[in-house]
Amino acid sequence: MLKLVIATLYVFIAIVGATALLVLSGLAYLWFFPAESARSDLPYLGGLVTALILEVVAVVLTLARKGFKYLPHVEYHKEEPKTLDFMRRFVASGSTVQIVSSRLAWIKNSPDLIQEVSNKAKGGTLVEIITPREVDEDIRGPLSEAGVRFFVTGEHIPPEARFTLINGNRSGAERLAIARGSHPEHEVTIFDNNSGPQIIGMAKDVIRKSKELASAIQMGQGG
Repeated sequence: MLKLVIATLYVFIAIVGATALLVLSGLAYLWFFPAESARSDLPYLGGLVTALILEVVAVVLTLARKGFKYLPHVEYHKEEPKTLDFMRRFVASGSTVQIVSSRLAWIKNSPDLIQEVSNKAKGGTLVEIITPREVDEDIRGPLSEAGVRFFVTGEHIPPEARFTLINGNRSGAERLAIARGSHPEHEVTIFDNNSGPQIIGMAKDVIRKSKELASAIQMGQGG
């Protein structure tokens, strides 16, 4: 299907190129042979010019529409409540939720987000939180009781990667939210399977390796 779309696009561009060539040839003819009789020899030149303009507009719109499909969605939040509300809505839309964070302390500022995460876990949704160190008990306790799974990697240096992945169990339906910036302003970039399949793949690798590391540490402590 993709090959057919690309082939159609190339044919469309070729038609535009042919129309442009005819228009330029006609204009050159009028330029070098400006006699009134010469103009009567090109009765369709005006129509070709109009067609060329419309074709160029159509090509630009087609390419723009195709290009926007592969751009990630970006949201700018100047206040922390907006970021937390985005997280609540983002988590609510997932069939699985996996959060990679440094401390998860920010979740304390949104009871609605905590409730949403708890409800998802209680409803049977897989919710996993990965941090380098133990999360504070006042956060960990209620969420653990709700069914949220915690993984502690034991890293001394907090990882640069901090993100939330939803639908990680549905290939092609994954969505990845990455926030950057300092409190209270944040820029949140949301990738899907069109705009960032490679980035989503790397995020899934980070989650898998982090869980393996956390499990190895837990087994070592148990031994």
